[in-house]
Amino acid sequence: MRRAFTGLRTEGAGAARETAAIALGAFIGCLPFYGFHLLLCWVAGALFGLNRLKMYLAANISNPLVAPWLVVAEVQTGAWVRRGAFHPLSRDAIASTGLAVFGVDAVVGSVVVGAVVAAIAGAGTYGLVRESGTDRWFADLVRRAADRYVESSITAWEFARGKLRLDPAYRAVLSPDLLSSGRTLVDIGCGQGLTLALLAEARRSCEDGRWPDDRPPPPRFDRMIGVESRRRVAAIARAALTGAADVIGGDARGIDLEPAHAVLLFDVLHLLPPGDQETLLAAVARRLDPSGVVLVREADAAGGWRFVAVRLGNRLKALVTGTARQHTFSPRTQAEWRACFARLGFESEVRPMDEGTPFANVLYRLTAADAAARPIRSALPR
Repeated sequence: MRRAFTGLRTEGAGAARETAAIALGAFIGCLPFYGFHLLLCWVAGALFGLNRLKMYLAANISNPLVAPWLVVAEVQTGAWVRRGAFHPLSRDAIASTGLAVFGVDAVVGSVVVGAVVAAIAGAGTYGLVRESGTDRWFADLVRRAADRYVESSITAWEFARGKLRLDPAYRAVLSPDLLSSGRTLVDIGCGQGLTLALLAEARRSCEDGRWPDDRPPPPRFDRMIGVESRRRVAAIARAALTGAADVIGGDARGIDLEPAHAVLLFDVLHLLPPGDQETLLAAVARRLDPSGVVLVREADAAGGWRFVAVRLGNRLKALVTGTARQHTFSPRTQAEWRACFARLGFESEVRPMDEGTPFANVLYRLTAADAAARPIRSALPR
């Protein structure tokens, strides 16, 4: 059933086909053939190779709240097209007009109104889903990474599709200027393992010769490890990353971390008490290769309304997951985080990571402050 749903969800992919599906679905929804919209969408989608699920969703423009106004607009438009005049809006005029007249006017008007609605819906859809040539490769990568989660659940798959596409941090980790290749990568608080799935698919693209020639190769690692304390989420990550990464269930504060060239801490530290934040960072520093890098994504507590959005999001998540009583939220400002990193022997670079989101997210790239004095190891995988 999950495979059947994902087939319906993803059929007719591409900006042009998705635009056509929404436009045609909206047009069908305007037709006064109530009770047959699903059948019409199913047949039209099969004939033209369009997404039938999206077509039917668009056809629901004739819902109970909109349909009455839509019918009035269609009847009046049909009257104007057929006779060059609108129906008088009076009780006597309505009572004296035959039902067949209203019916024919509705059918004729629905074609005109439907065409206008379809054009508006299609234009809006195309503006949202179109992919530039530089983004098409990433959209394809996201689709393949998200498909790893189909066997777990539709929810996990949909979450992966949305999160990978909309969160700018995932695109950022594909840049070798930010994250260099090495022997081992450890993702602490990996969640479903979305970053690991994306990196695994990026590596596969390179090996299969599908990586764009005009883009630098993505970071590659001999071994990738995810650490996740939530058992159910760790199980989802483990199933999705079989053969690509090892997922360890447990709290990173109680795990002896392996030596690593790269460590990821995305939205993790603010969920720990301040003392534990520094303890974990110190443990990472001890296990980091001399030429290694740590990427930390955190919200800037001085980020104004964008930080308020982060706080509200964390509260809502805690309520939904039933962890409100155990919830810890210990954010810091950008200046406070950089001071903390410096105390622990890190040099930090700051990059904004809020593009396309309402959140005050910042990405810190940490390297050892005394790296220049240490012997240099190869950062390339064997």
